[in-house]
Amino acid sequence: MKSSELLQAISEHRLYLDGKPGGRILNLKGAALAGSDLSKQRLQFSRLGSIDLSHAILTRSSFDNADLFGANLAGANLSFASLVGADLRGANLRKANLEGADFERADLGPGQGVVFVSGERRVRETPTDLTGANLKSAKLKGVKANSADFSYANLMGANLAGAQLNGANLSGTDLTRADFTGASLRAALLNNARVDEACFDGADLRRAELRNVDLAKASSQGVVLHEADAALDDEAFKLRLSQHVDWIVSNGARGRRLDMSGASLAGFNLAKVDLSGAKLTDCDLTGADLRGAKLCLAQLDKARLRGCQLAGADLSGASLARADLAGAKLSGATLGPMAIRGADGRPSGRDWPADLRGASLVQADLVGADLRNARLEGTDFSAADLTTADLRGSDYVNAILNGAKLTGANYDT
Repeated sequence: MKSSELLQAISEHRLYLDGKPGGRILNLKGAALAGSDLSKQRLQFSRLGSIDLSHAILTRSSFDNADLFGANLAGANLSFASLVGADLRGANLRKANLEGADFERADLGPGQGVVFVSGERRVRETPTDLTGANLKSAKLKGVKANSADFSYANLMGANLAGAQLNGANLSGTDLTRADFTGASLRAALLNNARVDEACFDGADLRRAELRNVDLAKASSQGVVLHEADAALDDEAFKLRLSQHVDWIVSNGARGRRLDMSGASLAGFNLAKVDLSGAKLTDCDLTGADLRGAKLCLAQLDKARLRGCQLAGADLSGASLARADLAGAKLSGATLGPMAIRGADGRPSGRDWPADLRGASLVQADLVGADLRNARLEGTDFSAADLTTADLRGSDYVNAILNGAKLTGANYDT
């Protein structure tokens, strides 16, 4: 777009905002405007989905209620800009300068993008990326930022009162004097965050990770803290697990198969629990601890396992089609075939492969994992660590391996 055309479109947008003749709402969806200077502009209600404004100068501009879905704002200067009620789902704000910016009631939740794998339409979630961003004194009151990545960002003095930050990544962030009063941080990651003089009064921190975090340096009156064994302390859930184990041992004659499809088990401690054959379709297991768990033949299609601890887990023959395992820890996990036995308990000579078609394993740790004969069509292994993993016999047609580490991996050529 030429500079003159852009200025004309912005001028018509101003007329639109003022209700004057000749006005037209600004529509720059998908436009390439990296490095542009759009400071001090009135861009409320504009349509800017998927726009490229990386490294643009947008200081003190107003984007109130604007559509910035999937926008690229990496490295942009949005200091003291207004983004009240803006749609920023799935946006890239990595290393952006957002000092003093107003995000009140904005939506920074995950965006959904459509991709086509082998001609099949698939939907994938993309968390909003604020890695390394400067959010000093930013106004984020009541913001929706579930699953957003704030790792290593500067949130000094930021107001996040009442914010929704469930499953968000705040690892390594500077939260000095930040206000999280009444915020929901369930299953959030706050490892190594600095919390000096921060306020967590009335915040929900259940199942949050707080390694190397000293809450004594912050105000935490009425805070609801993570309980290490919340899942197993819940009597109703404990009963369900007991019935499921009975179902496994009796080969279905007694007990009841566990069905938590669509339920939330985010952050639950399920280490070494036998969940073989469980129905966990579309279940939210974000940040859950499943180290050494048995999930043989479990149904985990479209399950959310982002950041999940699965080291040494047995997922033989499990169905994980379109599951989100981004950043999951799967070192030494078994994702190979499950030997099928007949009604008499004898081997049938047939195997049931693990199904990871269309799953996201972006930045996952799969060091030494067993993926033999797994169905990996369209699986996204971008930046995953597959060092010494065993991929022999796997069908990885159209699998995405951009930036993946394959040192010492065993796979068919």
